[in-house]
Amino acid sequence: MRSERLKRLSILGIIVLSSCAVALLAERFGSLTGVEQLELQAMEFRQRSTAESRREGADRGTDVLLVFFDSASVESWDYLSPFPRAVLADLIDAVSSAGATAIGVDVYLDRLYPGLNALDAGDDRLRESIARAGNVFLVARTVVTDSGPRLAAPHPYFADAAAGVAAADLANPFEMVLDGTLAVRSGAGLEPSLALALYAQANGLDVDSLMDAAWAAGELSLPGLPRAYGEVPPTWLDGTAPPDQNILSFPVRFVGPPSHTAVLAAEERGTFPAYASSVVPLVAPFTPDAFQGRLVLLGTGFHDSDKFRTPFSGYRPPGTDAAMVSAETAYDWTYGVEIHANALQNMLDGEYVRTVPSWLKLLLLLTAAVSTGGIAFWAGAGLGGLATLVASAGIVVTSFWAWTGEVFLPGVTLLQLDQRFLALPLVTGVLAALLSYVGSVAYVSVVEGRDKRFIKSAFGKYVSPDVVEQISSHPEALQLGGQKRTLSILFSDLAGFTDLSERMDPQDLIAKLNEYLTDMTRLVLDEEGTLDKYIGDAIMAFWNAPTDMEDHATRALRCAVVMQRRMRRLNGEWLAKDPLAQPMSVRIGINTGEVVVGNVGGKDKFDYSAIGDAVNLAARLEPANKTYGTLIMASEHTLAAADAGAFRYRELDRLAVKGKAKPVTVYEILEESPVQLPAHREEVIKHYEAGLRSFRTRDWELAARYFEAALEADETDGPSRVYLERCREYAANPPPADWDFVVRRTVK
Repeated sequence: MRSERLKRLSILGIIVLSSCAVALLAERFGSLTGVEQLELQAMEFRQRSTAESRREGADRGTDVLLVFFDSASVESWDYLSPFPRAVLADLIDAVSSAGATAIGVDVYLDRLYPGLNALDAGDDRLRESIARAGNVFLVARTVVTDSGPRLAAPHPYFADAAAGVAAADLANPFEMVLDGTLAVRSGAGLEPSLALALYAQANGLDVDSLMDAAWAAGELSLPGLPRAYGEVPPTWLDGTAPPDQNILSFPVRFVGPPSHTAVLAAEERGTFPAYASSVVPLVAPFTPDAFQGRLVLLGTGFHDSDKFRTPFSGYRPPGTDAAMVSAETAYDWTYGVEIHANALQNMLDGEYVRTVPSWLKLLLLLTAAVSTGGIAFWAGAGLGGLATLVASAGIVVTSFWAWTGEVFLPGVTLLQLDQRFLALPLVTGVLAALLSYVGSVAYVSVVEGRDKRFIKSAFGKYVSPDVVEQISSHPEALQLGGQKRTLSILFSDLAGFTDLSERMDPQDLIAKLNEYLTDMTRLVLDEEGTLDKYIGDAIMAFWNAPTDMEDHATRALRCAVVMQRRMRRLNGEWLAKDPLAQPMSVRIGINTGEVVVGNVGGKDKFDYSAIGDAVNLAARLEPANKTYGTLIMASEHTLAAADAGAFRYRELDRLAVKGKAKPVTVYEILEESPVQLPAHREEVIKHYEAGLRSFRTRDWELAARYFEAALEADETDGPSRVYLERCREYAANPPPADWDFVVRRTVK
């Protein structure tokens, strides 16, 4: 059994490891398997559902502020391309005068327009406003040249007046944007992103020195930034990187839904305070507190080429009727300037999306796979399915706890964690749990199920359904061979059947025999016994194998009593059908002892049976009933192992059956307690027991009188007749003084 358990544990281990491996492969090739998309959707849901993401800008306490060139603002412009430089100049002057800490202009200023400048002095005014502010950062795009990527800086006329130039590149601009930019590779060095440049300005850092240090150390270090995100690829440092690999990015945590300039309810305004560019020159002088100390980003809010999908695409504030939301206030798109704002907010908070270490991911997958596959393997598909649901729900809940940084239940926080925004692999974990469950159920159903189906087909007619189920759960018991066990063995034989077979039609005889065997077999199975075999009209059955049962002796005795009751009913039914039918009786012998039980036979054909001296004794007791005129004879070993108080019985004799020198005391089982026998039978038992006591004291005459009294009460009482004959014989020819009262049988 131990080896079988180890075998099953090994198979379970293979299933668990295979499930984890397949789940990891599905994650690795996520774009093909769909796992990547599901993980993205799971991450979107986590980002959308946290309380953090539902706060609007004013309540967030953010230092970031957005100014959008929205469709309403540009209606008053004389032209759209290039952006009117005079408008940009007025915006920078207004924001700077209101006390902004830094200003990021997400507009490419890569050339001058002399013709337009002659009309409104736009280029000149813009350069002057940039210089006056002293904290304006301009943006540029990275271009790939023959010598590698480089940042295409704005026109020097503007760049020389600015506090710095930063990259506006996005890591994945043609898909859903999931990453923010830290820096870009430009020549033999790094250039900061717009978000990083503004972060450095807000914290009094020299961004150029920060970039030089990162290139020299091979790592950009920011408070809270996971080291893996800031590592400069070695191929950048040695110049072997492909030209198109030029962005150092990190998974951006979108703080909330897109921001809007329209007049909306507070919960609908989005993540950051946002103003339309047309109103800023008017409101900034009168409400400087709204801009003072802020990091202000100016960017487009209407260009189709600069809007992107993010985890909040399609988001609607709770309670918002989507049909009532106008195109202007829809949350389907996030403009590029706000993606920079989210990256900047991550840096300011010092909180980033944290990926799971490989060892923790593997531990999560193993835990999920073991819990679901193990329960399915050992407890069945039903409980395994429940475990899979619980494990999947646990993974989902745990992923939310890891993301929010707190262990919570609805309405209550149980534990505050040290960090937030750990991105557990939700879909991969659930997939590992599901695969392990399916694999375990498949193995148990197909492989082990085949063995169980064989067991049930082989044993279904010989033991009760409950016992069959227990055997099928431990198929190792069916290996060829046996084991020593203490059994209670029952042999029964239909008295008079041989004579009956000579007088009855064969078909009627078989029908009667089948009816008898069917009823008797059912009684054996009802007592959870094991039917060993039929020998013509004889039955061999035993208890306490293949499953353990403490009351096996009691069950065997009770089965014998019930078999006698059923025999009397069968005789009545047969007589009702055929008044000439001859009553039949069943003789039963029962013994308890240690035997060898198991599969006896060859590898291709075998029977589950018991062999040993205890079996032989039970077989000898059944025909011994004929000598005493009894129907149930049980050995002292069975009475000692049974609940003797549950039965009415009397001692018969001390027998040494044929082939055995050692005697055994045998008893006749009369009925279950406290069933009362008929009055004349109670009278017989009283006289018989008194006569047996006198017989054992060698008072042959007194014993004879008691046995005669018993026969007067019931002349058919076989044991009383046997002892009366012995008393008369011993009175005439007394046995030796050392006689041990043992009767040695010379026939079976």
